[in-house]
Amino acid sequence: MADPDRELLDEVLVGTQAMANLAKDDETFRAVVDAFRAQDGESMHLLLERHKLAERCEVICHWLRSKESVLLCLELAGPPPLEEREGPDIREFAQIAAKVSADEELVELMAQAVQERDTSAWSELIDKNELQAFSHLLCHWVSTIHYRLVCDVVCQPVRVPRPHLIPELQTAGRALGMVLADENVFAAAVKGVRANSCETLSGALEDGGFGSFCFFICEFFCSWRCMLLCLRLCRVFPLAPIESQIGEMLDFARETGRIGSNRADLERISAAILREDDELVQKLVKKLRYEPYCLQFCHWVCFLRCQLFCFCVCPPRTIAVFTHIGGLAYNTAVDSHVTGSGLTLSDNRAFFSTLRLNGGLSVVDGAPLVEYHFQTIETAADGSPVGAWEAVTPAQIGATFIGQFIRPISLPPFFESVEVWVNNPGTSGLNITPDADGWIKVPPFHPVPPMVPVADADWRFVPREDLIAFSTTTLVPSVVTIDEAAIGNAGSTAVAPLQTDVHYGIRMRIRNQGSSGAGSEAGTCSHIAINNTIYDHVPHHPYWPGGLFGANHELAVSSLGIEQLRLAPCSLLLDTVTVKFTAAHSNLGPVAVTMEGPGGPYTFDLVPAAAQDPGENWFGDATPLLDGSSQPWDFSTLDPCAYLLKLSVTPLLTTGDGVPDPLVDYIAYCKGSTA
Repeated sequence: MADPDRELLDEVLVGTQAMANLAKDDETFRAVVDAFRAQDGESMHLLLERHKLAERCEVICHWLRSKESVLLCLELAGPPPLEEREGPDIREFAQIAAKVSADEELVELMAQAVQERDTSAWSELIDKNELQAFSHLLCHWVSTIHYRLVCDVVCQPVRVPRPHLIPELQTAGRALGMVLADENVFAAAVKGVRANSCETLSGALEDGGFGSFCFFICEFFCSWRCMLLCLRLCRVFPLAPIESQIGEMLDFARETGRIGSNRADLERISAAILREDDELVQKLVKKLRYEPYCLQFCHWVCFLRCQLFCFCVCPPRTIAVFTHIGGLAYNTAVDSHVTGSGLTLSDNRAFFSTLRLNGGLSVVDGAPLVEYHFQTIETAADGSPVGAWEAVTPAQIGATFIGQFIRPISLPPFFESVEVWVNNPGTSGLNITPDADGWIKVPPFHPVPPMVPVADADWRFVPREDLIAFSTTTLVPSVVTIDEAAIGNAGSTAVAPLQTDVHYGIRMRIRNQGSSGAGSEAGTCSHIAINNTIYDHVPHHPYWPGGLFGANHELAVSSLGIEQLRLAPCSLLLDTVTVKFTAAHSNLGPVAVTMEGPGGPYTFDLVPAAAQDPGENWFGDATPLLDGSSQPWDFSTLDPCAYLLKLSVTPLLTTGDGVPDPLVDYIAYCKGSTA
């Protein structure tokens, strides 16, 4: 028997014994399942420690994630088609997975269905997109990724940040899309999977330049293969309706423990599944009276084979991927492809200031140490490259919190930590200084002094999703300063140029530490619009004695005036008010004039002057308008009192995490009585 198969059978035996022991007590078993579903690593650790199974957490989690995946997909997609027929084409399935995960609304719906066991959300996803033929395959792929992330949390004895399913699906789907684009590599990959040849699959992916995404691709193929294999092996044993999932899990653990009491029986049925021997599997299942659990047991064994297969295909490596700008997935939330605008898709915003470039790090124990850096390239307004890729230098990187070293301790809070920063020399934790070309060395899984206070195998690096804080103001010509002194008074045109967006692509590269090459692809945002324009000498009611004149370093032009006060500053207004405004920005959003006072608030209709573009440069008069009506209100009938006039101008900008507040200009004045 090959060594990997021996390793697999050993885990089947250990997993069978561990789960059978937990299943001896209903309450304990339920608590373990609850901790798994709640992604509660602290509770899981305490439960397993109590039963002297803490060192078996990974084995137990493998059993739970395999079992949960089967139960979840039966719940979401219904019973699988057990009749003998050819499964969907693997290429077509890969195209579906890549397409759905690239669509922001669909990937959110898909993640919601799996994370919340939401059958209505899954039905909506499948029915609206006519994916009935792929329902089970798609569910098993998504649940495989989801429960992998769950195991990353529940086998940590201390609380760690929960990884996010949506960006993981987006990265996996993007990897599939890249491989699909190379027909030769995809065909070679399928050949390797069908032959169970890790060398063929690994060679195909490495030769195609997809080594950085190797695990995502292997995981996809394995989920597809296990689903179809186990349906084929176990289709003669129809599934009975499951009334209680926990009860069924208990029964499965106990029945598998019964079979495992005879090691030879357990090894025979496992080996038959590994050989994909339909006849022998079905014969042994009947002999062992194991019919209700054939599909679940097969899925567990196949999943364990996948773990070993993908380990062979994708030798341990630390992975870093760039998928988001702030909270926005650049591939789906930004018009970031060639011919696109580079603006956000939902609200047409340009990026500004410092951007949180993120995606994630996956640090593997024993894998070669890696490093990453970012590059930028200037692009035209339509996204076509203008220059060459240039490294993001240390001077362009702000302080970035990328993770922490943690280890459990016996006293509250039951763990200690050391923060890990990039470009933050003032930190009390560990600071990583990028080299001259911006390469950032990723810490090892198990650190050593001086990274942590003492050498201790319990220390481990837990990464965050953030990679660098990128200052876009360091790009040339990102910052443009426009002198608006010539406006003079509100109501006049702003000073050109106004359309000052610049466009850049951003990408990340990864390589082994000690290498000197360019590294491999780790995420590319082809095109975004950036606007760090500053407006100086913006006039604010200059006719007020001692008033604010020519404000500097403003994000947009927001200037408000009253004609009567311009002609006679500080006078009392009686019969009429003539409101003037100027609002300008390259990406001009909502502009509004309102007034507060007795009977208010009062709204205004903005009447643009001739020959202007309200989308960039809006100036003219604001005339009284009754809120919700086309009928104006009469200024002369307002009560004598003090009033506050306000102009709000919204520049359409974002960091990906937040947007700037509207720029507001105020004028207070008094209305007198005509009596």
